[in-house]
Amino acid sequence: MKLAREYLPKLTMAVLLVGMALIIVTAQPSQVAAYHHGWNNWNNCGYYGGYGYGNYSGWGYGYPYYYDNCYYSYYYYPYSYGYGYGYPYYGSYYSNYYSPTSYTLTVATDPSSLGTATGGGSYTSGSSASFSVSQTTVQVSPNTRYVFSHWSGDYSGVGSSGSVTVNNAMTVTAVYQLQYYLTVNAQPQSAPVPQGAGWYNSGDTAALQNSGQTIGGDGGSRLAFQCWSVDGQSTQTAPTLMVTMDAPHTVTTLYNQQYYLNVQTDQGSAYGSGWYDAGSTAQVYVSTPVSTTYGVSIVFNGWQGDLQSNSQTASVLMTKPMNVIATWRSDPTVLYLTVAGLVIAALLVVGGIIVALARGRGTTQAPPFQAVQTTTNNPPPPPAASTNHPRTEHHRRKAEPAGKTDQTQPQSTSTDNVA
Repeated sequence: MKLAREYLPKLTMAVLLVGMALIIVTAQPSQVAAYHHGWNNWNNCGYYGGYGYGNYSGWGYGYPYYYDNCYYSYYYYPYSYGYGYGYPYYGSYYSNYYSPTSYTLTVATDPSSLGTATGGGSYTSGSSASFSVSQTTVQVSPNTRYVFSHWSGDYSGVGSSGSVTVNNAMTVTAVYQLQYYLTVNAQPQSAPVPQGAGWYNSGDTAALQNSGQTIGGDGGSRLAFQCWSVDGQSTQTAPTLMVTMDAPHTVTTLYNQQYYLNVQTDQGSAYGSGWYDAGSTAQVYVSTPVSTTYGVSIVFNGWQGDLQSNSQTASVLMTKPMNVIATWRSDPTVLYLTVAGLVIAALLVVGGIIVALARGRGTTQAPPFQAVQTTTNNPPPPPAASTNHPRTEHHRRKAEPAGKTDQTQPQSTSTDNVA
């Protein structure tokens, strides 16, 4: 009896507690209302409060639970098991259905066909997103390319990569610059190539300057600027050329090879000296000088040097530096004729004088017969024979040929007639 009196109250209390527990466990909740304390940063975490719906449960409320990341939630479940009366059930746990807000970062390229930008996607609000281009230069063709220029949109920069904090939907664009290549040549190959070849942004203007109107000249050879050629079409002859880079272009500065023709002469005047294009034909000419010596003429004697010709006017094919020399000779024909004429005239005068003198002498000193004998070169007659010397006469007649005496008279007669 004593034992029963000691443990009976305790047993009764235990039964009541078990019964209440069974009632609570087996009771069906009419409706559950959860009081969710959302998340925020540490300073913003706090009581969010709320109310639950249940049969005659009345107002409910929740209790905040502070945690460093505010992911912890507190729930209040009012359960009803009878009219106007119920026991609230308090529970707390980590929320397993929380989804942070996320935003899309769009990374594009301009032009869009390049597609070299990476880093786009969905990012949690407040997180950092990185992006970049895989190629800073995109070669479209040998003379056309795109070169990365800068970023535009929600990010500005000229580097090939960047990053942003995603706090809303964002777009960044990698902008590429279209470029064309300018090729610069010179003809002939010995000519210097002007500066200015390279890549230019589309729409830019390239300025080119030739290397000089003439190049060289020493040794009789030089290059002379002719004109510019753009894509095979001759354009202008000015020393400066402006090219709009709206496409790839090829510019050639054209020079002519020239040679110097030197025309020399020591008489008269020479014509034709100067610079000529290689392969062209030059005309040379030399005038006849006026002689300063009476009766002596200066006569062209032909070209020497790089031209062999006997004509005072000639053509020269310019295949190299040329040197032609006009040669001359003296022609004294007129002088010789003049001298000969003078000599003849002098001889005639002297002869006339002699004849005149001879006639005058014959008239005053000798009879006609003797004069004729003298002119006919007959020997003088022998002296008259002396009668006192018969022997001498005999010897004279013996020495003379027969008939000598008889022939003398007819000759004298004939000569006399002529006289």
